[in-house]
Amino acid sequence: PAAFIPALENGGHISKLDWFIADRVAKVDQRCYAEGIPVVPVSVNLSWMDFYDEEMLQRLVELLKSDAIKKGDIRLEITETSYAALESDREKILEEFHLSGAKILLDDFGSGYSSFGMLQDYDFDILKMDISFVRNIGVNKKSESILRAIIDMAHQLEIRLVAEGAETEEQVAFLRENGCDYIQGYYYYKPMPEKEFLQLLDEGK
Repeated sequence: PAAFIPALENGGHISKLDWFIADRVAKVDQRCYAEGIPVVPVSVNLSWMDFYDEEMLQRLVELLKSDAIKKGDIRLEITETSYAALESDREKILEEFHLSGAKILLDDFGSGYSSFGMLQDYDFDILKMDISFVRNIGVNKKSESILRAIIDMAHQLEIRLVAEGAETEEQVAFLRENGCDYIQGYYYYKPMPEKEFLQLLDEGK
């Protein structure tokens, strides 16, 4: 992703990829409904460039509102790179996403200067803490203190937390003990092909 996403953004093609992924997730959900496979929410990443593609955004809203998928089964992740786009009269789209039943995640929280500005100006359902904090659990006491403070702050704002990048038992134990709502990382699973993912769901794991 670090190679092909910037290339697609520079070429102006990232919205085609993001729409393809959203549409693919919807089709996988439809297959699960039809075959009785349990469904878990799947998050789709949106580029800052998507907020300038009116056609793509409208198609996404229509997909979220349609009967093709159940409300909440697709979530949308944005990063602080979208801040300028949202400021330029694009903030209403987040409200449309919410009205369509989608939960909005702020990805890589704490990694840059705009994170707190976005948190102050827009409504998010879930924060995803930047991986750098998790990697410093057991290594840097300051990072651990910051993690505790972010978890407490989010809960006061009635926002749930995802810690990404958990790879060790020590990291998972710390996050659980400090009330982190969701934990994501190689400790549990690595990225996998669609077939293996559906098999995992079907087995009830």
